[in-house]
Amino acid sequence: MSELATERLYNGIVVDVLTLVRCSKEEKAIAYEIINLFPVLRVKWEPRQKKIKLTPLEQSFSPDTDSALRFFIQTRCKAFPARSLRKDKRKLVNLNLLYCRDDRFLDGEAHKSFTINLSSSGAFLHTMEDFRLGEKIWLRFLEFADQAPIEATVCWSLSWGVSRCIPGAGVKFEALSESQKQDLERIVNL
Repeated sequence: MSELATERLYNGIVVDVLTLVRCSKEEKAIAYEIINLFPVLRVKWEPRQKKIKLTPLEQSFSPDTDSALRFFIQTRCKAFPARSLRKDKRKLVNLNLLYCRDDRFLDGEAHKSFTINLSSSGAFLHTMEDFRLGEKIWLRFLEFADQAPIEATVCWSLSWGVSRCIPGAGVKFEALSESQKQDLERIVNL
């Protein structure tokens, strides 16, 4: 599951709750990372009836399995940009940052934000702004000693109100100074 999740792109995940309960500790860690990153439909497989049933949480949105699956795919998955699981270890950490679409950080053009998670190669930052895939932005982490702008590429963006996920942008760092790399590694490996 982990290999597939890092090599292929997905718009959403259907999770069998009983399988999740019975899986190993390592598999649960991967599953919960996926659950926190993608739209998820939680279901229960009924082996006697050979049928998918909805969990009570999902039944509150739709009492009928077929319509729930249709709604999940057409509404939640189609609106979610396809992506893979990250290859680098992510840490749930909130760092204060400023981001700008221009590396000069002109007065009034920088936006205040914070990270939801962080790795040595990128971050997920909270924002209400929409970004295009491949768009370049520049970041300044307030907690870093080196305040030089860090160039980053937007790998995916999730708009506000589209799904039950936190709106923001997943970015990949393009260039870090040695000091910024050290600050990043120290935070990620705490």
